[in-house]
This record gives sequence, C-alpha cells and structure tokens, in this order.
Amino acid sequence: MTTCKRGGCLFCDIYEKGTEVIYENEFFYSQFDRFPISPGHSEVIPKRHVANLQALTSEEWKNFFPAIQDTIGIIESTNLWEKYNLFIKDSVNEQSKIYCAQALLHPGLTRTKPDAYNHGLNDGEAAGRSIHHLHWHIIPRYFGDVENPRGGIRHIIPEKGNY
Repeated sequence: MTTCKRGGCLFCDIYEKGTEVIYENEFFYSQFDRFPISPGHSEVIPKRHVANLQALTSEEWKNFFPAIQDTIGIIESTNLWEKYNLFIKDSVNEQSKIYCAQALLHPGLTRTKPDAYNHGLNDGEAAGRSIHHLHWHIIPRYFGDVENPRGGIRHIIPEKGNY
C-alpha cells in the first residue's frame, strides 16, 4: 500500500513510522488521538493519501466500516488509564500532554467501556479540517460527560443543537 509521496503529511508519516498504529486492514489504519476529546478518542485513516470521502475507491469503502467497527472493539478492550499515562510520558507536545492529563481525570475513564459514540469527520476546510488527509473520528461518550447531550454533533454550529 502506498502512502503520500510528498512527505510532510502527519497521517502518512504516522503510518510509515508505525508506532502509533493500533489497528490496520488492507486500506485503513487506526490510532488513538493524542489530543483526546474523551477517553478512547480514536481516528480511522486511509493508508492512501486522500483528502475526502469522495476520493475513496469502492474497495476502500468496503473496508471502511469494518475498520471503524474493529477500532471500537480496540477502544473497548484497551486500558485507557495506562495508555494516557504513556502518552503523557511520551507526549508529542505540551498541549497533547494537557489533553491526555484531562482524559485521565474524565469520569468515564473508570467505566469498562463507553456508553455511546459520536462519529464524524471534517470533510473540507469549511467544515474545520486542519489536516488534509481524510480521518474519521470515533469519540466515545459517557453518561454525565456533558449536562445535556441532546443534539450531539449538531452543536458544531452554535444554537443548532437544541431543536
């Protein structure tokens, strides 16, 4: 499988290095996000350098959802307390260390597995994409992590989550 030939792509570099890969199939790999929104926050990333969903081939589509499902299994079977302590010791930068420390304080960390998940991607700059390599976020959710979760991802635009 070939990845980005241009170099300088964070996700291509992570795959080539291989040390942060927690899962892979023929077309995708997964990693724990080093800036976790909640404990277990992970990303499923194509091995091939593509920027958006429309660029995926039919073969990649067939392998995409199994990669998401398998990554959820890894989230649910990983000792996240241990994982974030390791990330703090080997942090990518000071901000990552702060996010990982916050994950260690998260009340959901004491549970054996998340109560639910938010899924999504920022498919384009207008949607907030900052790394121009497709990556699907799996964000574990825990009862009580926010006062009112109703509306979920609709809250990306203020005042649109409550309907």
